[in-house]
Amino acid sequence: MAGNPTAYPIDSPPDEIRILHVDDDPDFVDLTASFLAQHNGSFSVYTSTNPENALERIRGESIECIVSDYEMPQLTGLELLERVREFDDDVPFILFTGKGSEEIASKAISAGVTDYLQKEVGTDQYAVLTNRIENAVEQNRSREALAESQKRLSRFIEQSPLGTIEYNEDFVIVRANEAAGEITGYDPEELVGGTWLPFVPEEAHRHVAEIERQLLDNCGGYQSVNEIVRKDDERRLCSWHNRVVTDENGEVITIFSQFEDVTETRRQRRELERTNALLSTLFETLPVGVLAEDSDRNVLTVNDRLFDLFGLTGSSADLLGADCQQLARDSSDMFADPERFVERIDEIVESQEPVWNDEVVFDDGGALARSYRSIELPDGRGHLWVYHDISERRAREQRLEALNQTARDLMTADSRADVAQIGVDAAQSILGLESNAIHLYQEDRGLVPVAASERLEEVVDELPVFTGGDSIAWRVFEDGEPETVDDVHEDDDHFNPDTTIRSEVYFPLDEFGILIAGATDPEAFDQNDFVLGEILSINLVRALEQVERTQQLQERERELTQQNARLEEFASVVSHDLRNPLNVAEGRLELAMEECDSDQLAHIESAHARMRTLVEDLLTLAREQDTVIDPGPVSLDSFADICWQNVQTEEASIVVETDRRISADETKLRQLFENLFRNAVEHGGPDVTLTVGDLPDGFYIEDDGAGIPEDERSEVFEYGFSTRPGGTGFGLAIALQSVEAHGWSIEATDGEDGGARFEVHGVESV
Repeated sequence: MAGNPTAYPIDSPPDEIRILHVDDDPDFVDLTASFLAQHNGSFSVYTSTNPENALERIRGESIECIVSDYEMPQLTGLELLERVREFDDDVPFILFTGKGSEEIASKAISAGVTDYLQKEVGTDQYAVLTNRIENAVEQNRSREALAESQKRLSRFIEQSPLGTIEYNEDFVIVRANEAAGEITGYDPEELVGGTWLPFVPEEAHRHVAEIERQLLDNCGGYQSVNEIVRKDDERRLCSWHNRVVTDENGEVITIFSQFEDVTETRRQRRELERTNALLSTLFETLPVGVLAEDSDRNVLTVNDRLFDLFGLTGSSADLLGADCQQLARDSSDMFADPERFVERIDEIVESQEPVWNDEVVFDDGGALARSYRSIELPDGRGHLWVYHDISERRAREQRLEALNQTARDLMTADSRADVAQIGVDAAQSILGLESNAIHLYQEDRGLVPVAASERLEEVVDELPVFTGGDSIAWRVFEDGEPETVDDVHEDDDHFNPDTTIRSEVYFPLDEFGILIAGATDPEAFDQNDFVLGEILSINLVRALEQVERTQQLQERERELTQQNARLEEFASVVSHDLRNPLNVAEGRLELAMEECDSDQLAHIESAHARMRTLVEDLLTLAREQDTVIDPGPVSLDSFADICWQNVQTEEASIVVETDRRISADETKLRQLFENLFRNAVEHGGPDVTLTVGDLPDGFYIEDDGAGIPEDERSEVFEYGFSTRPGGTGFGLAIALQSVEAHGWSIEATDGEDGGARFEVHGVESV
């Protein structure tokens, strides 16, 4: 019955999506339901032609998305939305209406519809509607899941045995659990709304403030062991684990601090430290970080060098007896792949096989070489770890990689200024010098500063312009040999952008200019830096050469664009002003041939055919000037056969002796093949034989006809050149155009049997 909700039985998987479609057109809701079910098998679609009945269903059942028409007799779609929002603020509501206008769309958005979709002709709209429903339901489910996740997080915090304090990004406490109250002596309600000041000793305020700053700057974690002052003024030692929680965009969501009272544990560790004093002293003399574990994976001893390498606070005595697995987890945040750092330690311990120089990388780019061996202890098998700092070696490798990356970046530069800026940035980051600038040669001015490193970029326009004479800059530019100069502050003729600069190095950039770098310490620039600087200069020259070539190509493209515009205008004139009169003439000729029989009419018909061929060839030449192609893989054997079928070949035949696959634009390649085939049939006779074969860098098409005289081969590709009476002279010009669009070349020569042979070179195989 019209107006009553109708359910469509659909096999619903566990992830069922219940949809209600409201529209006063019974046929349309039925059709929509069918298509929605077809597009998504998880949809259970219910329909209603009466908005009031639809409201009853929404109140009584679990509906995950409402799709509604706008204009209905009882209620409009927006009025239905208003009624739904009285009892359900969250269910997605999509306005799917045939009455589309900017006014309705604006009202829908203002009313808070989830989505707005206008009905269209055809069935594609149901796929779009399906997608909109899926997105709306997914977003709503995500919001519900987030709310549930927040509930679980609250329960976890309340039930955690660790003291837990949650801060906002201003480090104001927004939540504290009972364990935090027990450790600090404050009721959780007393802590909320305040800061850490009440329970942190006054002498530690600056330290904790610095931790705050680091946490916000790095958006990471921080572990420390610090004293707190309880409400009753008793001091207790606590282990803190702080973590900044961010969203996918790096924005701070919240900050957690979890801590536990380790006063007694620390006392026990100090006792254990005294018993291991001798072994600890031995370890402290080593230039590498050493950690020894017992069979239970607890710390036996550790030297200070390990603390240095891992950035740990306190002393080696603080770690005695600590859980090494927990220590690895707590220390993992400093590594580029924390999870893998912990996993790898567990793998090594489990295998108990010796490991040498297993490399681990810090998140700041430094690195350690890790070695391991299992050791025998009186109470079981222990583990010995040795860590060696290889950061300097890795830094050298990274400088080389940075130089390679700079070379790649330079290849994408669009202008001389871009090249210069990339160059000075690389000189600062790779060579480590304080001030860098690139001066490029301008014929009317000399060596002009174009780009400078961050230290100088505000005064780049004030840097000197070198115009010749005895300046070092000009000498390096002319001679092409780099130079290093110390004590430049005593010579006003030097670059000397800053009176603190004491050493400068000049690198030539061939005919393009020079790179000048300065340092406060003459010894800061060693031979390795000099070599890297020369390599950087070579890369800069290559990039500047490429920019010049690119700019020349861009100028050529602009010229071609203007030419194509003129050709398009010409094609429009040909298409309209020649085709229309020709169509009239052909029509009149057809009528005349029906009324009388004259041999003269056949000549007129032939003339018309020649005129139409000329017009079509002219249009092809004009409209196919565009050099932008869309290449793809093409098999020459099958492609040649297809093109052969498109040409009137009479008794002619073709032999394909290649199975090469090339990269080509099919449309332009078809023009090339068909025009060469047509040319061979027209000039070689009705029984000519064509051959398509391979060349080392392309392919050829030849025939066994009369061939092309040698003195005419340079002219055959010109517009209008033809040796056949009635020929347009455009076929080979079109073929040349197709070849050049690909960046290939074509040559007319003799075939093996004396016929014409066309060789195409520069073709890329795939």
